Amino acid sequence: MNILIVDDQKFIREAIKADLVETSVEHDLQMFEAEDANQGIETIVATEGNIDLLILDLKMNNSDGMEVINFLSVHACYSDIPLAVISSSDQRTLELVSSIVSSLKLNLVGVFEKPINVGFILAQATRLQNQYGNEIDVNESVNTSDYDINKLLEDEQVLLCFQPQINMKSKRIIGFEVLARMYDENGYIYPDTFLPLIDKAGLNVEFSMMIIAKAFKFWENETGVTNYRLSINVTAEDLICDSLIDYIISYKKAHTHINLILELTESQKVINQACVLNSIARLIINDIGISLDDFGKSYSTYERLDTIPFNEIKIDRSFVCDIDTNKQHLLIVESTIALAKKMSVSVVAEGIETESVLNILDELGCDIGQGYLYSPPIEGRYLKAWVNRYVHKDTAINEH
Repeated sequence: MNILIVDDQKFIREAIKADLVETSVEHDLQMFEAEDANQGIETIVATEGNIDLLILDLKMNNSDGMEVINFLSVHACYSDIPLAVISSSDQRTLELVSSIVSSLKLNLVGVFEKPINVGFILAQATRLQNQYGNEIDVNESVNTSDYDINKLLEDEQVLLCFQPQINMKSKRIIGFEVLARMYDENGYIYPDTFLPLIDKAGLNVEFSMMIIAKAFKFWENETGVTNYRLSINVTAEDLICDSLIDYIISYKKAHTHINLILELTESQKVINQACVLNSIARLIINDIGISLDDFGKSYSTYERLDTIPFNEIKIDRSFVCDIDTNKQHLLIVESTIALAKKMSVSVVAEGIETESVLNILDELGCDIGQGYLYSPPIEGRYLKAWVNRYVHKDTAINEH
């Protein structure tokens, strides 16, 4: 295991190395050191990016960690290096850096305040790799230019996965969010790869229609799931297209027993257009619920609250996943749940990965939970079996 420590203080580097030797179960540890950003970059290049963990100090005398972060972001061949940022900066600064690194699509293990717990950082790095490693590997092993998006859509090499949404009080299944995946002979192709290609080709509406058709067909034919609600993502840009709105409404009218929720994501530039609100009104009139997705990330969040008659607020996973350790995010989640209760709408928390986060959300009165703690997205062919297992387990617990 190759570990690179970039910190301008030698005694800190020595302490980290000692802790690594003591806490790691890996016997073949190869450790590299750098006292500033330039040395760190030189080491990354010299090892050809063969670094299993990069521990990077944010504030150094002759440079700062952002130089290394920016280097990783502009050199794709190094962007998958697991990165743990450490610093003695205040919490707000750490939050800012975490947001920046996440937006750059780097392989972030976490941002940690000094003095650090090396064992915890190693555990986080291992958990991240185990939980998301397969998706990262698939995305990074391919070049987006290798794909003919038109051919993939024509061949319908699109499959649906479903992530469960659970009532946090009763523990019962409420419904499932539809998540699209593409595939070819090499395996899954994930949204970060194919959605930009679809957008570039101007095929957003066609793709949305395909997802809606496949989701309704699956929900109609798969016994044992039709009683659960079906949540499908749409963007505000989608809602500009009258033909897509007609298409959604026609499917709903043909399948009135399906409880359809549209999870609305948006960009600030279009959300206030009259045609978008007109479309939302048509959807609601036709018994289609609206959920405000990624709540809290949009600049126009409160304007959306004022203009859209929604059924549900969905708190973005970036605020939820660490509320047991991040006081700032805890306050945001707590206030959002309180606001939802005052407005008499449901609130969904996505990104639940640990029992401690689940317990906090339960105490705060969150209605619905979604995340890897319950289940990762489930491929359609395995959904019925998952439902049967979950329902059986839930019944057994309630009986006792």
